[in-house]
Amino acid sequence: MTEIFKMPDIGEGMAEGDITNWLVEVGDQVAVDDSVAEVQNDKLMQEILSPYAGKVTKLFVDPNTTVSVGDPLIEFDGDGTGGSSDVKPKQEQVSKQDEATTVNVTEATPTSNQVEVKSPVMASNGQILAMPSVRHYAAEHQIDLNQVLATGRHGHITLQDVQNFSGSTVSQNQTSSTETKNVPISNPIAEVEAKPTPIVHAPETKEGRQPMTGVRKAIAKAMAHQNETIPTVTNFDSVEVSKLVQHRKAFKDQMKEQGIHLTYLAYAVKAMAAVGKKFPELNSSLDMNTKEIVYHNTVNMGIAVNAPAGLYVPVIAHAESKSIQAIAQEISELAEAVRNNSIKPAQMQGGTMTISNLGSARGTWFTPIINGQEVMILGLGSILKEPIVDAEGELSIGQNMKLSLSYDHRLIDGMLAQNAMNYLKQLLSDPAFMLMEV
Repeated sequence: MTEIFKMPDIGEGMAEGDITNWLVEVGDQVAVDDSVAEVQNDKLMQEILSPYAGKVTKLFVDPNTTVSVGDPLIEFDGDGTGGSSDVKPKQEQVSKQDEATTVNVTEATPTSNQVEVKSPVMASNGQILAMPSVRHYAAEHQIDLNQVLATGRHGHITLQDVQNFSGSTVSQNQTSSTETKNVPISNPIAEVEAKPTPIVHAPETKEGRQPMTGVRKAIAKAMAHQNETIPTVTNFDSVEVSKLVQHRKAFKDQMKEQGIHLTYLAYAVKAMAAVGKKFPELNSSLDMNTKEIVYHNTVNMGIAVNAPAGLYVPVIAHAESKSIQAIAQEISELAEAVRNNSIKPAQMQGGTMTISNLGSARGTWFTPIINGQEVMILGLGSILKEPIVDAEGELSIGQNMKLSLSYDHRLIDGMLAQNAMNYLKQLLSDPAFMLMEV
């Protein structure tokens, strides 16, 4: 019986997505819940699973094609025309196919001596072919996937490949056991592993035309829409944060012992959550259909995270009720999930405010564009040593953090925005005051 697998909705409100990579080919036997494709929707790459078992007889689109939800993706057990089941696949044919399925699956199941080992394969987006969970595991164990040989279909690196690689590097000097014979002892992995992981640099020059990635298209679409529809004003300011720098210095190592990377962004998230509670207009949305202001009960803070594929904005939910330590840990986890493509749709939704951070790139002031249905976004810049004149007119050297607050001028006036900025500066300038306020 011919089955047509159609593009599913893998995210709330998803209308379309890009098929970045097929994980199957025509002729493959697929089981239910096998991964069949990587799909990029709005700022999120995700594998989609097959609801059908059978032989792939047609792929309807090429990689890097944008597909709407409901469009056909894969034909199973058909005649390759993409037609529906009334084309005559008789029962005996189905039976034969089932038998073939059984045989092929059995043949494809890795055995101790018949695993086909390949060099890792690059997808069209430049990534090694591997599931997000495999990339996540490799990142956690600091394993460079470029060094791992692949045994998965079409050159995919499997979790077992990574685990075998990890085991082989540990026991490199030990006598090989019968269980590790699938990993070629004489391959160049050990020699490469002994050296520092090479740093891959982007090409210095690029020429010609190149199709936009799914992430870049989503960003372009969203930014153009926000810029066209929201009258935005940006206030620039700076705050002396020498006490904050000292506070972070005092607790950074202590947090590190707990596996937490304490960043200035964590302080900013906590402070901005307090601003959102004190100035509820900043933690709201505009419903222009009903001409209503929607005030949010909680502060769900989006944090812009840069990744090779583009900009992602995971969300720290209920930021107002979390400690700086908890926020710092969540930032690390979300950023890592973005970088290894294991971020989940639920982790990208529900934001009510956003912070964009260019401080780590030594940026200062900029004009961030408001994200989604929100009405403000805070831009964090570098902390720079600069001359400070105190209330008595004395000159000293202090550390100034650059701040840029963009807001929707339909709802937020300049005076309100600056008052909110002033409160934010109070919180950031003195951690003791922040402790009393939030």
